[in-house]
Amino acid sequence: MPLAPDKDLETKWDQAVEAILSKLNEGSDIAFLTLGDPTIYNTFFYLYDKLLELEPDLSIQIIPGVSSINASAARANISLGLGNERIAVLPANYLDNLKATIEGFDTIVLMKVNKVLDEIIKLLREMDLVRNAVCISRAGMEDEKIYRDITRIKQEGLNYFSMVIVRK
Repeated sequence: MPLAPDKDLETKWDQAVEAILSKLNEGSDIAFLTLGDPTIYNTFFYLYDKLLELEPDLSIQIIPGVSSINASAARANISLGLGNERIAVLPANYLDNLKATIEGFDTIVLMKVNKVLDEIIKLLREMDLVRNAVCISRAGMEDEKIYRDITRIKQEGLNYFSMVIVRK
């Protein structure tokens, strides 16, 4: 089972599981609504894993949504992959081997870039790929922003729901 990022979150998930199981035992149906698709970098699975750990026979139906990856590419009018092209999807804090990943894939999707954008821009400049990148913040929401020149973005102004797509 994947671990929650910290003890406070772990405690909150445990409390949520208790509340859900209580409602289920009363005969209620429960829904967990989430932005995007519940199977891609989504906190839904912390809850899912904990529920099945306690109630292995519990029937949980997962209904796919439109992932932020797909929504962002569509809003920016770019393809994520064609033919035999390779696509990498990474949380943006995966900076250690980012250069090798960029070199090995045709499209790289970096999610949650709000805290590491400066480092990403620096690397993309070094690789002469900064013009191949687009940043989408809050795709599909009222305050959505699409930045075709990512060097003009103020990192502190970016939202948690921001990603950079690099298409070589």
